Amino acid sequence: MKLTHVFTLTSASLISTVAFAADLTFQTLDSNNDGVISPTEAQVSEELAKQYRELDSNKDNELTPVEFAQFKK
Repeated sequence: MKLTHVFTLTSASLISTVAFAADLTFQTLDSNNDGVISPTEAQVSEELAKQYRELDSNKDNELTPVEFAQFKK
């Protein structure tokens, strides 16, 4: 019984994570609407946080919409 419960919770968590990843748009990540994604805003996505420095092609510590377009989810 407990194993079934754990499996159900794990499955729900994975489905939730996949659904959240599909909603990662520049607009949703730019929470303060300043036109760039800061390192703090990028922390919402572990994958984006990992790729942040690589994506920041001009090394200004901000992601523009053009830089974010290179994000591979």
